[in-house]
Amino acid sequence: MKSLRRSVRRIIVSVEMQVDVYGIPELQGKMEYFDETMRGFVDQALNYELKAMQDTAQYFAPKRTGYLARTIFVERVREWAFKFGARAPYAAFVEFGTRFMKPRRFLSRALQSGMPELVRQVNLAIEQAIAEASTR
Repeated sequence: MKSLRRSVRRIIVSVEMQVDVYGIPELQGKMEYFDETMRGFVDQALNYELKAMQDTAQYFAPKRTGYLARTIFVERVREWAFKFGARAPYAAFVEFGTRFMKPRRFLSRALQSGMPELVRQVNLAIEQAIAEASTR
């Protein structure tokens, strides 16, 4: 019997590549501009929609004297964080009810009805900031 010898060829493939990146300072400038622009657009959208939610809560609030509706507030806690509530001492009893009174959810209804539009407006603000930063 003959001995079979197989020859094995090794194929070595190498690729050498050089990547030159141009425009890094310009990109950084656009990113910084985008950050500032986005903050402005998002702040504007948040302020507008939160004011609309405050108006809605004032509309939903039961009115005998109107005091409860007048104490409804929106205040900024920090960037993009807000408090939404009513300062009337009895606001929680009206919102959540008592054993003698059914809840009259004026704050939670306003939040629930306004949240989809708030999210939509914030998304539009971000898209607008992206569009503006990319053309700069």
